[in-house]
Amino acid sequence: MKYLVTAEQSIPIPRERAVAVWQAAQEWTKARLADGTLDSHYVFPEGRGGLAIVNADSHETLRRTLVGHPLYAYMDWEVTPLCDWGPAYDSTIEFLQKMG
Repeated sequence: MKYLVTAEQSIPIPRERAVAVWQAAQEWTKARLADGTLDSHYVFPEGRGGLAIVNADSHETLRRTLVGHPLYAYMDWEVTPLCDWGPAYDSTIEFLQKMG
């Protein structure tokens, strides 16, 4: 299953920990891109958040993935499940045809 995950910083990171937390987040992201957990990851230009396409076989697996992110406690997270566009279009067309 694929999920669109967005996050925006909601709690300041203590200055004395900020570099270490962001470095850990960078390494976490590189590892998840390399192992296929993330399809892609982008940050917002102002630097307070970003988005990713995340692969997980269940909601529980997704939660474990997110909780493992070094910035988890500092961010507000929003998760949107995604559908492949082809089957979604097909089912919409089928529904509309049944409606007449």
